[in-house]
Amino acid sequence: MKPPQLTPNDRSITLSFGIFLFLCLVALVLIRTEALESRPITMSDRVLPLRDGQVLPSTGIPIRIGAYIENMYEFSADHKTFNAVGWIWLSWPDEAEKTFTSNHTSPMHWLDFVNQVDGWDFKVDPVHEQIIRQMDGRHYQNFRFSGQFYVNELDFHRFPFQTVRLPLVFELTEDRAEADKPPLFLVPDEKDSGVGAYIDIMGYQTTAFKVTTAIHEYGSNFGLDTQMAQPRQTRQVAFEVSYKQSVNAALLTLFLPLCVVMALVLFSPMLSASLWDVRLGIPPMALLALIFLQQGYKENLPELPYATYLDLVYNQCYVVNLTLFGLFLWGSNRLHQASEKERPAVISQIDRVDHRFQVGLTLALGLLAAINWLIMVAHH
Repeated sequence: MKPPQLTPNDRSITLSFGIFLFLCLVALVLIRTEALESRPITMSDRVLPLRDGQVLPSTGIPIRIGAYIENMYEFSADHKTFNAVGWIWLSWPDEAEKTFTSNHTSPMHWLDFVNQVDGWDFKVDPVHEQIIRQMDGRHYQNFRFSGQFYVNELDFHRFPFQTVRLPLVFELTEDRAEADKPPLFLVPDEKDSGVGAYIDIMGYQTTAFKVTTAIHEYGSNFGLDTQMAQPRQTRQVAFEVSYKQSVNAALLTLFLPLCVVMALVLFSPMLSASLWDVRLGIPPMALLALIFLQQGYKENLPELPYATYLDLVYNQCYVVNLTLFGLFLWGSNRLHQASEKERPAVISQIDRVDHRFQVGLTLALGLLAAINWLIMVAHH
């Protein structure tokens, strides 16, 4: 027996379902192209990373800086801040010492903790009462510091697989002594710099310590009224500790509940079409569970102006649930309108369509999750 032909009601449901999928596709394109976002302000202030071969300029007086970070704590993603305790040391040649002596200053007066905040509780104390003269003739001083610092680049696009990088950034507040003398610049002491045993942060695994050098090009010459005055540039050195959340913990606490809920949803088309009342109740209950799960992990994140990777996965799950609800709605209407003679053929037709949707949605969910991850990796 041939299955009954599509009724006007079937065509109405199919048309509504097609419009819904089209609108979802349009929304996806608008989000991906960021067509709805406001244009960000163009920054003239730039930090240009340096390669190894570019660290030392042809002229200038190097001031070597090293850091040993003993403790990192009170990391706040909401405020983009963390506290740090440790040591920094400076060593400089006689040429720089003559500059400091002629200006009646010390190296610490020229050194800037770029990302330091809350100066009222910031401390920098010299370890040695007098500057030490090293065997190679350089001058040396060690300092104990403690304070709160700001994280400028805190990126949660890949959450829960993101890397959190907490840097201590240093510059010279004035890198030129006199117009006719070579400039001063910072050089990192990578060999002796490092971290202590108390830098772990709750909820993260400490994965790396890195020293980077860059050129900080300010978007201003700070009102310097001289001929051919250019925007100020200075050498920047950063000591950066990287943290990652545990992949196993993320899979067990964030993805496992999601996978269980979606497994129940994707298995629901295997129910016979005759159980229409049971089938119609599964997607709405799954949607409530997904909203509850998503709100649970969002409480541990700061207020973000963008969607994370896990947000995109949840959005895909919402679309799958709504698609299956529309499919079950169509099937229940078909079954309700069929006569007793037509019911076996209608049930068989609905089951075949359900199986195709089940396979297609499962493959689409996995494929889109992989594509979104590749896009995240490529752009962030």
